[in-house]
Amino acid sequence: MKLGMPQLYEFDNIEDNLKLAKELNLDFIELNLNFSYCRKEMEAGNLKALLDKYNIKATLHFYDEADFGTYQEVIDAYLIHMERYAKLGEGYIRSINIHAIPGPVVTISGIKHYIYEKEYDEYIKRLIKNLKKAEEICNKHNIIMVIEQTEGLVPYMERTYIDMVKNNFKFCIDVGHVNVSTGDFYSWVEKLPDMHFYECHFHDGDGKRCHLALGKGNMDKEYAYNLIKRHDEYDLAHGDEMWVNLEVKCSEDLRISVPYFRKLK
Repeated sequence: MKLGMPQLYEFDNIEDNLKLAKELNLDFIELNLNFSYCRKEMEAGNLKALLDKYNIKATLHFYDEADFGTYQEVIDAYLIHMERYAKLGEGYIRSINIHAIPGPVVTISGIKHYIYEKEYDEYIKRLIKNLKKAEEICNKHNIIMVIEQTEGLVPYMERTYIDMVKNNFKFCIDVGHVNVSTGDFYSWVEKLPDMHFYECHFHDGDGKRCHLALGKGNMDKEYAYNLIKRHDEYDLAHGDEMWVNLEVKCSEDLRISVPYFRKLK
């Protein structure tokens, strides 16, 4: 199991992130395309040398709002960006993380209704087809693609996850999102033995907020740790391992969370 950190808002360059990762004896950093300084430094072509300097590995977080189930013209633009940054990251990016997006919502009398649920057959064809295109782009550049749950079990998305699992996609579980989301995601995951997690975003939550430092919320951290440990054992048996990103958002919270996580063993 490898342990890492996200690219931080408080910094303005990748090297400052790597210095902190080195100080905390972390294995990797999750770079983030939502930050312009990530895109600029990838395009400058110096990140591999910088990562080698600090002996830190890297994953890459795709745009938060990228929706691979939306209109094809929009998806095509995301695929262009996927190709661009997968090519730039070849040789030093281990994986690209994309979000599972519940899609546009219509609120009627205070109740959320999901357009993709009403148009599920059309939506799922687009989604699977374009996730496969994105995965092919990643694989061409020797990068793994993982899909992260952003909300819990928005009811129609149970079908979406089942269809994604049937198509053998790889997943990232965000245990902090579970804490603040709809439905019992953990119990549902236990019923899907073919859903395999290769990454985890690990942070605390209090039922309303997440991305808290470990120990600052009420998330069942021992349960979450044991869950990812089981998936790590699966990954190891198949020639890989779990990469755990302590996805808190500032250096102060990382300095609290790293020793806390290491004591969960």
